[in-house]
Amino acid sequence: METGKLKIEYKQDNNVIQIYNSAKVCSLVINGKIADEYRGVVASRFKLKGTIEKENKAVQIVAEMGYFYMRLYYDGILVSKKFMAFG
Repeated sequence: METGKLKIEYKQDNNVIQIYNSAKVCSLVINGKIADEYRGVVASRFKLKGTIEKENKAVQIVAEMGYFYMRLYYDGILVSKKFMAFG
C-alpha cells in the first residue's frame, strides 16, 4: 500500500479523514482504511469519495482536486483547503 505523505487530516465525530499524496497516487483514507484513490498525475482534476455512517445516516466525504488546491468536504461542508500544485 503506497500512500505517500500526509497532506490533510481532519477529525470530526470520532472519525479521522486523511489525504495522502505521492508522485503516483493520491488517497482518501477514512479511519485508517483507503476509501478511494486516484492514480496518475496529481496535477489534473479529480474527486475522491467515501462515506461514514453517523446515526444511521451516510455522511459523504469528498476530496476534490482542482488545478492547484485540494478541497475536503465533510457532509457537503468545506472543512479544509490546501495548496497542492507542487506535491
